[in-house]
Amino acid sequence: MPAIPPLILKKLYVKRSLKPQGDGFTLSLKNTIAPGTILGLEGVELDGRAVPLEDVVVVAEGEERPAASITADAPLSFSLGTTFTLRVSGVPLAPGAHKLKIRVVVQDVGPLEIPVSDRVG
Repeated sequence: MPAIPPLILKKLYVKRSLKPQGDGFTLSLKNTIAPGTILGLEGVELDGRAVPLEDVVVVAEGEERPAASITADAPLSFSLGTTFTLRVSGVPLAPGAHKLKIRVVVQDVGPLEIPVSDRVG
């Protein structure tokens, strides 16, 4: 049983933030649940296909970090009310409906999978 139900986790997604950008896409998450510390970004899936972590950059408070650089030794603070953007390159985003899964490890909570559904015009 997950520590936080998927119905709550999906509220982290900023609606309509999924957008094509260059040769990839961006999406945003806003912490509306509780302050936390992300110890790792374990994976991103787009429509059932894994996105290479080396193609994912996290943009938070004006700073960019490769997703793979977020570790227990170099965590990412996710304060209440904070928004961060995931920027993915090399993975084109076609118009239409999309489903994503974002897997993170959060201190004091453990692994979580954030479900995202959105449509791109």
